Amino acid sequence: MKKKITLRTIKPYLFLIPIFSLLIIFKYIPFGMAIEKSFFNWNGANMNEFIGFQNFVEAFQDKIFLESIKKAFVVMVVQVLIVITVPLITAELLYAVKSTRAQYVVRTAFTFPMVVPSVVIILLWKWILNGDTGVLNAFLKGIGLSSLAQPWLGSAKTALGSILAVGFPWLGMVSLGGMPFLLYFGALQSIPRDLFEAADLDGVNLFQRIRCIDLPMLASQIKLMVTLAIINSLQIFDVVFILTKGGPGTSTMVPAVYMYEQGFSYRRMGYCSALGTILFLLIMLLTVFNNKFLKNTETMD
Repeated sequence: MKKKITLRTIKPYLFLIPIFSLLIIFKYIPFGMAIEKSFFNWNGANMNEFIGFQNFVEAFQDKIFLESIKKAFVVMVVQVLIVITVPLITAELLYAVKSTRAQYVVRTAFTFPMVVPSVVIILLWKWILNGDTGVLNAFLKGIGLSSLAQPWLGSAKTALGSILAVGFPWLGMVSLGGMPFLLYFGALQSIPRDLFEAADLDGVNLFQRIRCIDLPMLASQIKLMVTLAIINSLQIFDVVFILTKGGPGTSTMVPAVYMYEQGFSYRRMGYCSALGTILFLLIMLLTVFNNKFLKNTETMD
């Protein structure tokens, strides 16, 4: 009997062994090696000289890296504002539609881009924003606003703004697809109907209902999306690398692209590891701060 109980207790954990093995091999071991190599002058091959904190000192004196952090913060602020506004408003509007069939059709249309690889979406936006043959400039010229046409990705004044525009109408981030919209809409559907009926009897209008019922009940989802927005914004790579590679000049240089450049273009793997360690600590600090000050649904007053 004891053997049967023991097997029954252990068996579920055995299925987790392959998953944790892969995580350890491809996530935790490389992460640990990156922290170790951040203290070395390492080129990824034959040079491996211990230099202590020299890489970190250089990182905090590196003007390009510090500027890239500032640009990542700009991206972060914009992305956080996007995920707590546009997807939430869209979910509220769709939830107000009475027809279940109409909700299904609209929800499917909004979430269809999630099955499209993000690289394809980014390349489409590169075509739209192209200065010579781009759709946006052709449209502006077609409606008589040719004076507004410009090289959106080729100008230092508009390149970062153009990157932030990718994903319009912003139902979510490129890396997350329509996940924020789906999460909010699913949470709205899970709110007990009794609350809405009681609010109607008390004469609560739409905006009061959203403020007093919907937002408190969506607090956990909002907190999750803000956390993901912070992490994805500070780690942004694919959009910038495909569209501008950090240019023109360094006007769109973000930490991940700068790390790639230092590691694979200049073979400074140790310095690249130090930059990655700093970025990890920054993301961890902001994530802890967010989890501490944003409330879950269960802890709302």
